[in-house]
Amino acid sequence: MIYFDNASTSRFKPTSVIRAVKKELCHSANPGRGSHDESLRAASTVESCREEIKRRFFDGNVVFTKNCTEALNLAIKGLCLKGNVVTTIYEHNSVLRTLKALSLDKHIELRIVSPEKGDIASPLLRSVTSDTSLVVITAMSNVTGETPDVSAITKAIKNKTDCLVMVDMAQAAGHIDVNLSDVDLCAFSGHKSLHGPQGTGFLLSKYEIPIRALILGGTGSSSLSLMQPDSIPDGLESGTMNTPGIAGLQKGILYTMTHFESLYQKRDKVFRSLKLGLSEIRGANIIAANNGIILVNFPGMDCGDGADRLNQYGICVRAGLHCAPLAHRYLRTLPYGAIRFSVGVDNTLSDAEITLNAIENILHNRSDFHIY
Repeated sequence: MIYFDNASTSRFKPTSVIRAVKKELCHSANPGRGSHDESLRAASTVESCREEIKRRFFDGNVVFTKNCTEALNLAIKGLCLKGNVVTTIYEHNSVLRTLKALSLDKHIELRIVSPEKGDIASPLLRSVTSDTSLVVITAMSNVTGETPDVSAITKAIKNKTDCLVMVDMAQAAGHIDVNLSDVDLCAFSGHKSLHGPQGTGFLLSKYEIPIRALILGGTGSSSLSLMQPDSIPDGLESGTMNTPGIAGLQKGILYTMTHFESLYQKRDKVFRSLKLGLSEIRGANIIAANNGIILVNFPGMDCGDGADRLNQYGICVRAGLHCAPLAHRYLRTLPYGAIRFSVGVDNTLSDAEITLNAIENILHNRSDFHIY
């Protein structure tokens, strides 16, 4: 099997991640819900991951979630927004649908910005006013792989108004270097380029930002009160936590950030080979290619059919709208979308070669193709 669907979830998991998950599964104590040794040990595991996140990104409140979608929902719904909120057409439905729901309930005015001649910063900044309460931008598009200058955009916004800026780091974390020094909140996925387990994510926010809980219940603190505690992070982490996943996440972050440069170079080498080969295949229309993501269509063939044909050769890709419909509208790939190849750190030049041969065979019925 050749796996080019790493923007959905990374196939590669370091051995240290697998071992950490297995170790916690063998203990299974509830962190922060007891004073016995096993509960305290589990709590220490959770707190160690929190500290790792603060070291690698910025010092703030770390709230664990089951994925980036939950982290984005927690922030957007928990900030008690008002006025207008500005975002872009590149955003995932985790952002767009959540903000749209708030706008339909008359809580906010939603402004969605499109790029002008490839530039998203200028129209984004023009849309920000003194009445803006939040700006949400992705650090890396899951459709095109494009990366806006988060640092420059955030500084420009802060020079204009005192609104909050939140960055969706789902694709970017562990994949590219992003300056988050002026950002207020970030939402992360643990299972993509941070190479942690599925079912992990987190919200990282500046200490002074109040966030209302999305889920109410047991927190291990203030149990006598029927009111949810407003302290962060415990007030935002009701219920039993995913300690095995969090233990694996810490090891994934440690491995990825320690080997960041070598992993980037390895992935980029395969990406460039695949991109060049696709550009030379008659009938392969490259729509976008950046930072390990290649969006392509085969004219005259439905993208879903193309993905199914590749799957018959043991090649895994993602076809469709990638939960980012406005990006596809901008790219004029509606209603069906396109095929996305997303390169991971365990992909090889041989993977690229075999995939290119398969595409040649699919498009031109080459008889000399064989599975390696």
